[in-house]
Amino acid sequence: MYKEILEKITSNQELTESEVSDLIAGINEGSVSDVQIAGFQVALLMKGASLAETAYIAKAMRDNCVPLRPNVTDELMDTCGTGGGLSTFNISTATALVAAAAGIPIAKHGSRSIASLSGSADVLEALGVQINLEPHQVEKMIEDIGIAFLYAPLFHPVMGKVLPPEQDLGIKTIFYSLIGPVINPARAQRHLLGVYKLDILDIVTYVAKEMGYTNALFVHGLDGLDEISLLGTTRINHLKDGEITTFEIAPEDFGMTRCTLEDIKTGTPEKNAQIITDVLSGKLTGPHRGAIVLNAAGALIIGDRAEDFEDGIRLANELIDSGKVAEKLEQLKEMSNSFGVSA
Repeated sequence: MYKEILEKITSNQELTESEVSDLIAGINEGSVSDVQIAGFQVALLMKGASLAETAYIAKAMRDNCVPLRPNVTDELMDTCGTGGGLSTFNISTATALVAAAAGIPIAKHGSRSIASLSGSADVLEALGVQINLEPHQVEKMIEDIGIAFLYAPLFHPVMGKVLPPEQDLGIKTIFYSLIGPVINPARAQRHLLGVYKLDILDIVTYVAKEMGYTNALFVHGLDGLDEISLLGTTRINHLKDGEITTFEIAPEDFGMTRCTLEDIKTGTPEKNAQIITDVLSGKLTGPHRGAIVLNAAGALIIGDRAEDFEDGIRLANELIDSGKVAEKLEQLKEMSNSFGVSA
């Protein structure tokens, strides 16, 4: 199977969905060696994955993850982005807390940082959240408090097998930067997904559409942010019920003031955790709060809690001022630690 697949790729032929599915299943089962994985990655990188192949890989990766099926009535939401853009503090993690405080069930997918000082897993640990949980524990958290963190290495065995060859070869393939964010183990169908490069914004949108996303915003700050940008203009693809609309927004459209990267740059996980805590307590305002509020507005729109960005910004501010977001963080910390030592 492997040799035929590699021969097709090196001959610039497109793989079928069944071929991709068989290969990813083989990686998961251990029948494909590290050398073969590396060969596949390099060959695909040189050929360039087509849109269809990218969607096939994403579907196969999700089919081979550890599944989560929390018993909730509303569609789940994720705020995991691609990473790799200009490094800010953990805005998408704080955004997930605001959305959860609004009653949107959140399956926050993420990992430790590869490209910056602090990934979602890093900052949540610094906030006191236990990230190493069993699937049934994660499901119970979503059911009971409306939010849980899905630590990607625990749910994606294939990712654990494709990363070492990438690191050894010093290459960057589509697995982490493009596919990783869209393969939520709980199959969240709503997503606020930041994209680090404009030229992959439409690709990520296409893949998510093929995977059955129902309502999602794919956002790229034209200044280089993989967030809704407080620095300048943001390009947005809105996928809803199979239809895609594209538009741009800027902070001043909503009476907000632009800032610089220096104002919201990343720090250590501990520093970023303090920023989030201070924003949620009302101690810190300015650009840090503005960045969270603007992104939370997007999440509230796709979570059917806000009509538009103006409405979302108003609600996000109300949720923070009321203490409900800080309370949601406390619930996340307490319940995640209530299970004792885990995976």
